Amino acid sequence: MQGSLGSNANSRAVKLQDGLMRLTAPNPSPMTSTGTNTYILGRKELTIIDPGPNSEVHLRNIMKIIPNNTKVTHILITHSHLDHSGLAPKLSKILNAPTLAFGTALDGLSNDMKNICKMGLALETYGIDTDFVPDHYLRDKEKISSREWEIVAHHTPGHLSNHICYQYLDKLFTGDHIMEWSTSVISPPEGDISQFINSCEKIYNLHCKKFYPGHGIPVENPGERIVELIEHRKKREIEILNFLKNREATISQITRYIYLNIDQNLLSVASRNVKAHLIDLIIKKQVTVDDISSDTAIYSLL
Repeated sequence: MQGSLGSNANSRAVKLQDGLMRLTAPNPSPMTSTGTNTYILGRKELTIIDPGPNSEVHLRNIMKIIPNNTKVTHILITHSHLDHSGLAPKLSKILNAPTLAFGTALDGLSNDMKNICKMGLALETYGIDTDFVPDHYLRDKEKISSREWEIVAHHTPGHLSNHICYQYLDKLFTGDHIMEWSTSVISPPEGDISQFINSCEKIYNLHCKKFYPGHGIPVENPGERIVELIEHRKKREIEILNFLKNREATISQITRYIYLNIDQNLLSVASRNVKAHLIDLIIKKQVTVDDISSDTAIYSLL
């Protein structure tokens, strides 16, 4: 079932440092870059971080690079999007290793967002692994350890309310929260702009030296990247408020104003980010909406 790492190992497997491998799933797309990164940490007692999508090819590739005479003791999930947690139940059964996560997709939802849902905001089911339930629910700052390594779980809601970043020494596995190649998509109510910024500030204060993201290459300048992402979100908020100064508008109208040169295939993704900012501005009592349940709702300044 298991094989040694050698010349026959999958070409998408990369040794990042002693005792740490990255295997990229074969699911490239505009949303996932080259694919979802699965990390395997340890030498004899292993932990797998983000099993990836429910792909037989990826499953076989994971099994190929697990060395003989080792044991996978934990399977850690950063968040329950299908491209990160989809393979978790199958891999857990094969390896007889428990899955660990903050919880289901709605666990970690803020009270403000729960109130928004009561106003009629529908759940965002796109890409969410609604069936995922971990074997063990992690708490913020909970430690997971073996005789070889210790990992600290940091609850970082924003991209998804159950998102966790995992700290190993001065490295941080950041899932979809912080990436080098792209900003994080935030879709309310499971996604939350204020939570995202708060989580960025929390991660900044960890002073980690390198980030290993869920997609793309490592982030070599974590502090700079965090500042850049926070400034990007604040810039988007200002753009939306300025647009609404002299008019009422729909999400579609605001999106087309802000994202002037965007690929038309990504407009729906951009509109979800705009919606996230508008929901956040409603929570902060700066914007109001006539019917939050409608895709053609009219937003205006308070």
